Amino acid sequence: MSDLIIYGFKYDNGGRIGSFTLQINPINIKITAGLENLKDDDKDASRNARSKPSQKRQPQTIDMKFTIDKTGVVNKQINRKNLSSVSIAEEINNLRNVCVHPNWHTHKNPFVALQWGDTFRNIFYGQTTSFNYNYTFFAKDGSPLRAEVHMKIKEGEGWKLNRNFQSPDITKTPLIKDKDTLVKVSIDNYDDKNYYLRIAEYNNLVSIRDMKNGNKIILPPLRK
Repeated sequence: MSDLIIYGFKYDNGGRIGSFTLQINPINIKITAGLENLKDDDKDASRNARSKPSQKRQPQTIDMKFTIDKTGVVNKQINRKNLSSVSIAEEINNLRNVCVHPNWHTHKNPFVALQWGDTFRNIFYGQTTSFNYNYTFFAKDGSPLRAEVHMKIKEGEGWKLNRNFQSPDITKTPLIKDKDTLVKVSIDNYDDKNYYLRIAEYNNLVSIRDMKNGNKIILPPLRK
């Protein structure tokens, strides 16, 4: 079974900050979407007065809760780290760095993308609007051993530009095959060789040697 991964980015079209892999996947994810009637100024001037009111799509919101546990009840890595070497408090801070702490370059909160099967296939970049956690179990020295995290993410402006995205959804992660190059991946997925540098930056690839057979890469939604 795959784990939900939270990716943080500097910008709404790339510049990856880092990622956080959940230890325990959420049991429930609430996704809220809505429509809003267009104002007169937004409507087509040639509309028929008797036609039904036009509507525009509103950004979606994601509300989810999950647990990070080092009590020994869950024998599974936390953020892909062994339990013996991990600190709950440090991993909470790592999660905050990925999706909450403002980026010192942009002075904005990170842009967030979620990957878990096709659950978030139709959701573009968002930003965290609410983040809180409760420590519910402690070691004798006072170190937290369990945290319950509750976060809300609101889809960003990128959803308005979805017609300009010619690439696959953020959740597409193809496997690298023998003789694959970044240029080939760019051509195969974007019909354009010139996006190979963006793919490299998005995946923190320093050189072409970092592409190993069987590894996965993430294809970013790129604006043409």
